[in-house]
Amino acid sequence: MTVDAGRVLAMFPLGSTVFPGQVVPLHVFEERYRVMLNELTSEGADATFGIVLIDRGHEVGGGDHRVAVATRVEILQAEEFDDGRWGVVTAGVERLDIVEWLHDDPYPRAIVSPRVVADNGGASLTDLEELLVETIRLAALSEGVENPGPFDFSDDPHMLLDQLSALAPLTAFDRQRVLESPTTTEQIDRLSEALTDKCVLLRAQLGET
Repeated sequence: MTVDAGRVLAMFPLGSTVFPGQVVPLHVFEERYRVMLNELTSEGADATFGIVLIDRGHEVGGGDHRVAVATRVEILQAEEFDDGRWGVVTAGVERLDIVEWLHDDPYPRAIVSPRVVADNGGASLTDLEELLVETIRLAALSEGVENPGPFDFSDDPHMLLDQLSALAPLTAFDRQRVLESPTTTEQIDRLSEALTDKCVLLRAQLGET
């Protein structure tokens, strides 16, 4: 279900970018997010919130600066530990535009609107899939790991494009640029460009030609 435009949504700023369909485990220890999870997991509550990339500042303590495009996630599992920390498993649902940030007390919240990626086709996802797998292979080799995978890719082209984007071993800012793509063609182009550059760098580091 798509979020209603103008809805106020709890937000969880992180140093990473999340894509729709991506499963994201979270370790929650900061007091304001403990309060948030107590509310979101209470009976009758809508167990959903937004994850947004911090582009300047730190995850803990506030005072950070956040980007304008986020991802709404749903809580799949949540467990509160004896010391008040939470272990949470979430899954990305949809992109969000941040319309306005509200006060961070008791936890960050924002007025949001669903962000739609226009489907205008694009290059072959088979080529992009092969490029991603090669990039992951090289990244694994650079860390002393051989034969990563296997990968279970979706048959749905829209889900596959986001799945490839989520698996890409890129910086958070490169991933954010992909997430913010306004069309499928631009998402494919941005992801392909970033993966190609990453492959060149990794091959140079590994001494491959």
